[in-house]
Amino acid sequence: MAKSRQTHIARIVLSCLVLALVGCAATTLKNSWRDPSYKGPPLKKVMVVGVSSQPVTRRTFEDEFVKQLQANGVQGIQSYNFITQNGKAEESQVKQAVQKAGADGVLITRLVRVDVNVQVQPMGFYGGYGGYAGAWGGYYDPPMVSQTDTVVLDTTLWGLNDSVLLWSGSTETFAPTNIRLEMENFAKLIIGALKKQKLI
Repeated sequence: MAKSRQTHIARIVLSCLVLALVGCAATTLKNSWRDPSYKGPPLKKVMVVGVSSQPVTRRTFEDEFVKQLQANGVQGIQSYNFITQNGKAEESQVKQAVQKAGADGVLITRLVRVDVNVQVQPMGFYGGYGGYAGAWGGYYDPPMVSQTDTVVLDTTLWGLNDSVLLWSGSTETFAPTNIRLEMENFAKLIIGALKKQKLI
């Protein structure tokens, strides 16, 4: 009996550790591409566009990305100061906004999808009897069900001249819980990749 209780406690502790690990979000760059023909200087003034139908999300994203750009010596510009509507903007609107802001490039991030993963961990039956007789004693723990989301984003960097695509990348954020913190980590990851490619 004591052994079964110890096993039960151990499983509870293990389950808590699994949940703790699941709660730790991580953003990774899964795929990226750079225009091999681009030989120009690094961009110094970049407009940031967060494609979202939610004004607060868009503003928070653009503010955080601009903050991280400036911390890396690049002047960032929020697009919401020039493109007032939320959601998708026409290409002509983006071009006009970039030119009006005097930027030499534009960085656009959009949500591709959210992958949902449901995990079921059976807990099992615990009792003082073995075999079928165990059905008359002890207790049964229902399975532990947890859900984790993976957010997939697509980011592109465009040069001002002729709308040249300079870089594109796909990221995955596992189990996001703190939007502001994830935006900060995301911005640092993308900026680091662009600096490595000498695009900013």
